[in-house]
Amino acid sequence: MIEDLNEDELKIATGLVSKGFSMAKASMEQILRSPISIRKIEYGTSEMDPVKFGKSDSKVHVIKTELMGELRGNSHLIFSETEVSKLYQSCLLPSVVNDDSNESTVMKLGFLTEIDNMVSAAVITEFSNFLGVEMYGRVPSLKVIKANEIENYLEEESSELKQIIHFKAVFEGKELDISSDFIWVFHNKFIDKIKTLV
Repeated sequence: MIEDLNEDELKIATGLVSKGFSMAKASMEQILRSPISIRKIEYGTSEMDPVKFGKSDSKVHVIKTELMGELRGNSHLIFSETEVSKLYQSCLLPSVVNDDSNESTVMKLGFLTEIDNMVSAAVITEFSNFLGVEMYGRVPSLKVIKANEIENYLEEESSELKQIIHFKAVFEGKELDISSDFIWVFHNKFIDKIKTLV
């Protein structure tokens, strides 16, 4: 838990997380060709607000990357259905966006997982280099669920990681009018690694 860190350790941990998310922000800007800002970074478990995604039965796209190696965990990049539509309109060819064929659907979903792949890789590289650990992300997977199911889904996905630590960033793209949550959950070995650096 983040509360287990003393002041010096907390400064290192928050600095690392901030740098990692800044690298992810830069990657997202590169993919979307649009400025992105980090509206806030939260530590510890924070409740998801389903209302943010529209109605309780609105669709939410959750792209998960499972973290493997010395430091285990998961990352989740979350977009509402409306945001996904805006991303498609802004970044994909109209011929793909307006086509409902299987090929176009695969391309659209592939685009979303590629966003996650690049922003997750930016954070993983930063953490791996700074902490001196071998870690990598598996191929991202995408799940479409209802907004009112998001909290339970995230809890289930983290259930096998005992003594977990959470980080969450909210990325905001004013030009695109998107506000995505980027949630990281690590096994408590993250805390042990931070403690060795002080």
